[in-house]
Amino acid sequence: MARFLARRFLFALLTLLAATMIVFTVSRLTGDPRAIYARPQGYGISPEYYEALGRKLGLDKPLIVQYFIWLGRALKGDLGNTLFTERPVIQLLKEKSGATVQLALSAWLFATVVGVPTGVLSATNRGGIWDYIGRAFALFGQAAPQFWLGIMFILLFAVKLDLLPSGTKGGLGVPLSGQLKYFVLPTIVMGWAAAAGYLRLTRSAMLEVL
Repeated sequence: MARFLARRFLFALLTLLAATMIVFTVSRLTGDPRAIYARPQGYGISPEYYEALGRKLGLDKPLIVQYFIWLGRALKGDLGNTLFTERPVIQLLKEKSGATVQLALSAWLFATVVGVPTGVLSATNRGGIWDYIGRAFALFGQAAPQFWLGIMFILLFAVKLDLLPSGTKGGLGVPLSGQLKYFVLPTIVMGWAAAAGYLRLTRSAMLEVL
């Protein structure tokens, strides 16, 4: 068991290392970051300033060296600065993580509350109307792309019917009770596929017992 866990951990570590290396390499191939830094200076940037930016960003070093410098800093919690605002990336992540966590939790709660009971209802009414409704719900949830589902929900509930807002989380100073309506559409869109999976798993487990 210990050997199996060690192999899995090593495989996961190598996979993560390969993924970060690929992403880092692709980010370097998409263009020279100095072009963004030099933008306020116009097209008349001096060669000296251009080279100084390269040294500041570590672009004067080989790509593999750049990667390991970035990896070492990332392991210490230093993800560098953004190219547009030059603010620390880790600070921006902290600022935006609150809404992300709230949305993830609400989507998980929706998937659990909807998927599990619907799976039980579908299994206990096998071959009945509720079974067909539940299976249709699961099939649609796993087949429909989330981006398409999100667009359809926005067009229907936000644009056509004007029942729910389509963006933001209510802004600063808005109490939690006032922010709930902003989570309805993204929660359903994000949680539908997971709810479909929970429904199918619950239904299968219930049918084995019944």
